[in-house]
Amino acid sequence: MTGTSFADRIKFLKNDQVMDVDFSNLTFESSGPVNEFYDEVDRRIVETGEKWFFLVSYRELHIMLEASITFAHRGKKTNLAYSLGSARYAASLDMQQTIKERSEVERFDPNLHDTRDEALAHLRSLRAKYTPAEFAQLIVLEDTVPTRSFDDRIIFHADLQIMEADFSDLAFERSRDVDGFYDVLEEKLAETGRRWYFLVNYRNCTIEPEAWMAFANRGKRANLAYSNGSVRFDTSRETEASILQDAKREDFEPNLFSNRDDAIKRILDMQRGEG
Repeated sequence: MTGTSFADRIKFLKNDQVMDVDFSNLTFESSGPVNEFYDEVDRRIVETGEKWFFLVSYRELHIMLEASITFAHRGKKTNLAYSLGSARYAASLDMQQTIKERSEVERFDPNLHDTRDEALAHLRSLRAKYTPAEFAQLIVLEDTVPTRSFDDRIIFHADLQIMEADFSDLAFERSRDVDGFYDVLEEKLAETGRRWYFLVNYRNCTIEPEAWMAFANRGKRANLAYSNGSVRFDTSRETEASILQDAKREDFEPNLFSNRDDAIKRILDMQRGEG
C-alpha cells in the first residue's frame, strides 16, 4: 500500500460537506501503513482549510492486533481536530462490536450503518440542524492546532484490555501539572471498574526535575490500583534514565521500547504470559 493508493481513497463531497474515506478491502498488519493513511487524511483536510463530516467505509477492512492501537489512536486524533461528525458503514460484526465497546468507554456515538446511503443520510440530517450562517462558521478550520485536553489523551482499547496514555509533546514543569493529568486519568480508570494494561507514549514529553517526584509517585499509584502491567515507548534519554533508576529502586520492569509496534507486541506477550 502506498500514499498514492491512499490518496485515491479520500474524496470530498463539497455539496454535503462530507469527506468520504474508503477503508474497504484493506488489511493493516502494523502501525506504519495506518500512520501513512492518516497522514494523508490529515494533509488533505488541512489543504481544504475546512472541517468535514466523515463518511467511512469499513467493508472487508481487517486490522491486525499490532495495528489496532494506532488505528484507534490516529482515528480519535483526526476526529477531534477536523470532524463535524462521523458515520460508519458496512463494518463486520467483529468490527461493530469493537467500535461499540470503545464507544461505551470513550462515550461517543458509534453511528454504525449497514449501507453507504444510510450513513450519508444520517450526516445530511446532522448538517440540516444548522442555519447557513451557523454552518459557515462551524466549518472554519483554525490555523493553529487545537489544544488537546488531558481527557482526549486517554484512550481505552477495550477489546485489547489496553489503556493508552498519551504524554506526547507535554511539558510537566511542576507537581500541579502532573496532578492535573493523573487526576483525570484516575477518574477515568475508576469509572471503568477494571484493570488495564498501560501503553504510555512519551514522544517529546519533558519532565522537569521539580515535577519528577510527583510524576513517579502518581504513576506508581495508578499502576498499583489499575494496571496489569505497563509498557512505555519513545522516551527521551533523560526520561529513560530516570525510569531505569526508579525501576531498579522500586523493583519493577521498566518495559522501555523505542517505538509503538514493539511496545504493543510486548503487551500482547504479557497477555499470553510470555516473558
